[in-house]
Amino acid sequence: MKKRFTSIIIVWLTAIIATAQTVITGRITDARTGEPLIGATLVPKSSNELGAVTNIDGQFTLTTRVKLPLTLDVQFIGYRSQEVDVYDGAESVDIELVENTNRLNEVVVVGYGTQKRTQLTGSVVTVKADIFETSQAATLDGALSGQVAGLNVTASSGQPGADSQLRIRGGNSVNASNEPLYVIDGFIYFKDASNSSTGLGGFASGLNPLATINPNDIESVEVLKDVSATAIYGSRGANGVILITTKQGKAGAKRAHISYTYNIGVSNISKKLDLLNASEWAQFQKDYFSNKGGYTDAEIAALGGGTDWQDAVLRTAIGQSHELSITGAGDKSRYAFSANYTDQDGIVLNTGFQRYNFHTNLEWELREGLRFGVNATYGRSKQQGLTTTEEQVFNSSPYSAGITNSFVYALLMPPVISVYNADGSYNFTNPYEYAYFAIGDHAANPVYDLKESVAENINNYLLSNIWASYRIGDLTLKASVGLSSEKLTQNYFSGAYTSLGLATQGIGGTGNRQTDIWQQEYTATYAKDINDHHYIDALVGFTRQTSTSTYSNIRTNHYTNESLKQYNLGDGSGTYTPQTGISESTLNSLIARVNYTLLNRYNATATLRADNSSRFSKDYRWGWFPSLGLSWNVDKEGFLANVKSIDYLKVRLSGGIVGNQEIPDYAFTTSYATGSYAGSSSYSKENASNDHLKWETTASYNLGFDLGLLKNRLNIVFDAYYKKTSDLLLVVPVGFASGVTSQLQNVGNVVNKGVELSVNATLLQRRKLQWTVSANAAYNKNEITDMGTTNDVILGSDKQQILRRGESLGAFYGLQFAGIVQQGEDVSKLPSVNGQIPKPGDLKFADTDGNGRIDGNDRVILGSTQPKIVYGFSSQFSYRGFDVSASFSGSYGNKVYNALERRLEQTGDSYNVLTTVLDSWTPANGSQTLPLATNARPFSYIDSRYVQNASYLKLRNLTIGYKFKVTGLQSVVESIRLYATASNLFTITPYKGYDPEVSSGTDSGVYPASRTFTFGVNISL
Repeated sequence: MKKRFTSIIIVWLTAIIATAQTVITGRITDARTGEPLIGATLVPKSSNELGAVTNIDGQFTLTTRVKLPLTLDVQFIGYRSQEVDVYDGAESVDIELVENTNRLNEVVVVGYGTQKRTQLTGSVVTVKADIFETSQAATLDGALSGQVAGLNVTASSGQPGADSQLRIRGGNSVNASNEPLYVIDGFIYFKDASNSSTGLGGFASGLNPLATINPNDIESVEVLKDVSATAIYGSRGANGVILITTKQGKAGAKRAHISYTYNIGVSNISKKLDLLNASEWAQFQKDYFSNKGGYTDAEIAALGGGTDWQDAVLRTAIGQSHELSITGAGDKSRYAFSANYTDQDGIVLNTGFQRYNFHTNLEWELREGLRFGVNATYGRSKQQGLTTTEEQVFNSSPYSAGITNSFVYALLMPPVISVYNADGSYNFTNPYEYAYFAIGDHAANPVYDLKESVAENINNYLLSNIWASYRIGDLTLKASVGLSSEKLTQNYFSGAYTSLGLATQGIGGTGNRQTDIWQQEYTATYAKDINDHHYIDALVGFTRQTSTSTYSNIRTNHYTNESLKQYNLGDGSGTYTPQTGISESTLNSLIARVNYTLLNRYNATATLRADNSSRFSKDYRWGWFPSLGLSWNVDKEGFLANVKSIDYLKVRLSGGIVGNQEIPDYAFTTSYATGSYAGSSSYSKENASNDHLKWETTASYNLGFDLGLLKNRLNIVFDAYYKKTSDLLLVVPVGFASGVTSQLQNVGNVVNKGVELSVNATLLQRRKLQWTVSANAAYNKNEITDMGTTNDVILGSDKQQILRRGESLGAFYGLQFAGIVQQGEDVSKLPSVNGQIPKPGDLKFADTDGNGRIDGNDRVILGSTQPKIVYGFSSQFSYRGFDVSASFSGSYGNKVYNALERRLEQTGDSYNVLTTVLDSWTPANGSQTLPLATNARPFSYIDSRYVQNASYLKLRNLTIGYKFKVTGLQSVVESIRLYATASNLFTITPYKGYDPEVSSGTDSGVYPASRTFTFGVNISL
C-alpha cells in the first residue's frame, strides 16, 4: 500500500511539472546567408535556467518553466545578441541573427583566459578562420600577411616550406630574437631558429617551424600588440604575442560534421631575369674581351638563343592537398579530428615540401564544474631544398656575394654551353669555367647539381597539451601539462661531379636535433559580477617550462660509391670532426592579473609577471614585468545618447614593461669549442663569462580608440605607440687577455614609435548579399638611441650594413653613386679611386668628406631594411552561393641590397650577365649607369646602385567560389563548394630582383617566388 501511494505521488508530481513546462522549438540561421548557426544559445530572460543550444542544423528545443509570453535572450559569438518575444500559440519560432561586424561584444582569447572585447584595455586583433580558408597558404605566417596593422610578414624565400620573418611594431633587438611569441591552445611555442638546424651546414634555407601547424586547423588567431596584452608573458612578450586557437566541436552539434577538401594547383616563377642569350653573350665577349670564344660574325649569328639555363633549372610545379575533418559534440563532450596531407613541388628542380598532419581537440565535462581536455598535433614534414656554399668550395670574393647555390650558378652559366650531350648524357664540358667549378676537363653542370644533390630537412613533431579545470562557484582552478617534441633530421649529399663536391670527390653529411619542451601551468581565476555594476576577474598562477635540445652531425667526403648517397657516408675516406652538443634551459614564472569593470563603462587591467630564467647568471635571473591598462566605453555615457551616428566608442591607454630572454642558453658563462690541431684534439675559448648579462627590457606605451559608425557598418581602430628597449645586447670588443676578441654585453637602447589604423566597412548587407572591405596601415620609426661606448658596428658579408646611433636597425652603408666619367670631363677635379685618377668610363662616387679620394670614410647611409609603412587591404563579396575575395599586402620605404644583380653585372670573366650590361659605357654610348666593361674588379664597397627601393604591392590571393546544395541529398550532403584561387598574381615594385620580399635585406640569389593557381572542392556532410 505504501509503495502504491508513493508511485501515485510521483506520477502526480510529474504531471504537475509537465503541465508547468513550456516547450519551444525552432531554428536559428545567419540573416545574410541563411546558413544554420551551430552552438547558438537561448535562455529565457531574467531566469537562471540553462536554456538550449542549437544543433548542427541550427535547430533547438527549449524546455522552460517560464510561462508564456516570454522573452528569449539569443546569443552567438560574432553575431549581435537578440531578444525574441514568444507568445501563446507561437511555440515554434525561426530566428535570424545578424553578424556583429564590429565584434565588440565577442569573447576574445587573451593570455591565460578570455575577455569580452568591451572589457579589453589592450591592443588585440582577431583573425578568423575564413582568412586561412581563402588564402590557401601552406603555413600560418603566409596567411597572416597584410591582415593585421603593424604586423609585417616577410618571406625568407620562395622555397616551399621556407621560413618567414614576422615583426610586430618593428624590431627591438640586434642579437636577441625579434620574433613574436606563439601560444598554441595554451602551449607556449617559441620559433627558435637554433632548433631549426643541426649545425650541419650545407643548406640554403631552413624549415619553417610554423610549418608544423596546418592553417585549416585554426579557429582564430589573436595578435597581442601592446603591453597591456603581452605583459602576462613577461620575459617573452617584448616582440608581441600570437595566440592560436584550434578548431573544436560546437556545443549542441550532436551529429558529427564531416568535411573533406581537395585542391590541386600549378606554380610557375612569377618573374624571370633578363640574361644574355648565346649570340648576345658571344658578341659581348668579342666586343669587350678580345673575343675569348674566338667567334666569327657568322658563328655568332648562327648561335641563336642557345641554352636558357634559367629555364633549364626551373619547372612548372604541381601541388595538391587532401584534408578530412570531423567535429561534433555530445551532452557532455566536444570533439574535433583532422588529417591533412600536403605535397607541393618547388619551381626549382628537385625541390619541394610534403607534410602529414593529424590533429585532435577533445573536451569532456566529467561532472558538474569539472572539465577535462586534450589537444594534440602530430605530423611529419619534409623539405627538399638547395645545397648552399662552403667557402672553400664556392667562389666568394670580398667584392661580391659570390655564388651562393646551384640555382645562382645556373644564372651564370654561359648560354653557349648545353645541358646535355648529343647522346642525352649530361654535359660536363665547359671551356670557360675555372677555379673551383672545373677540375681538369670536368666542369660542373647546374642541372645535374640540382637533380642529383640532396638537401633535405625532415621534421617529426608532437605538440600536446592535457588540461583539467574545476569550477567552484565563482572560482575556477585549472592545471595543464604540455609537451612539444621535435626531431629534426638534415641530410645533404653532393657527388663528385657536382659543384659542391668537385674539390673533394663528393661531400655529404647527416645531422639530428631532438628538442623536448615540457610545460606545466597552474592557475586560479575568480570572476564575479556584482549587481551589473562591478565586474572583477582575477588570475594568479605558476608556470614552468623546461627545454632540452641535443644535436649531432657527421660529414665525410671522397666516395668510391655514390649510389646510396647520404645513406652510405661510411664510404667516405675523408672525415670531418663530428659534432655533438646539448643545451638546456628552465623558466619558472609567477603570474597575476586583475580585470575590473565599473558600470560596463570603465575598465582597468593590472598585470604582473615574475620570471626566473636559467639563461642568465644567478644575480640576474629574476625579472619583474608589470603593466597597467585602462579603457573607457564612451558610447555608454549619457552625453552620447543622442548621437545616433556613433554606435560605439572606446578609448584605450596602457603602459608597462616586458622583456626578451631569447638568447643562447649559455651566453653568460665561459664556453670552449672543440677542434683538432696537428692531428690531436684541441680546445679554444669561444665565449668569456659575463656575470652581469641580463634581460633586454622594453618599456611600452599605447594610446588608441575603437569607433563604430553607421549601425556598426563602419569600424575604425587607431593606435599610437612608443617602445623603448633598454640594455640592448651588443657584441662589444674586449681585450685579448680575456681569451676572446668580443663579448655579449647590455649596452644599448632602441626606440620604436608609430601609429596604426584599421578600417572595416560593410558596403552592402542584404539577406543573400554582402560586400565587406577592410584596410590597414602602420607607420613605424625605428632608431638606435644608445650604443654605450661602442662605436659603429659594420655587418654583412659585403660590409653592407651598420649599427650607428641615430640610425635604424638594418641600415645600409655604402658609397653614393655619382655617375660615369664621360669623354672630355675634367678628371683632375675628380677624387681618386683606389689611388688612381679616374678615366672616361669609370665609376664616380660622392666624396662626402671632401679629402679628394674615395675610401671607406665616404660611405653614407643608403636606406634601411625597415619599412616606413606596411599595409594591407581586402574585399569579400558574396551573393547567394557565390563568393569572391581578394587580399593585398605591401610595404613602403624599405631597401634591399641586390647582391645578385651586382654579381650578374660584374664583367671581366666568362660568366653570363644581365642584358643591362649591353648598355655599358663606351665612347659612343655615354651610359650613366654602368661603367666600361673591363677586366677590372669593382670597388670593394657597395654603392647606392644596388641598394634598391623594395617597396611593393602584392595581390596575395584572389578566390572565386560557389557553394550549393545537392537536391535530394540534403540529409547526407550539407553543401558542396567549388573554388579557384590565384596566389601572388602580380607584384608592383621598382625592385629589380626576383622578389622584393627578402627577410635578411640582402638578396644573394634566394629561391625565387612563384605564382600559383589552385582549384579545389569542399564537401560538407
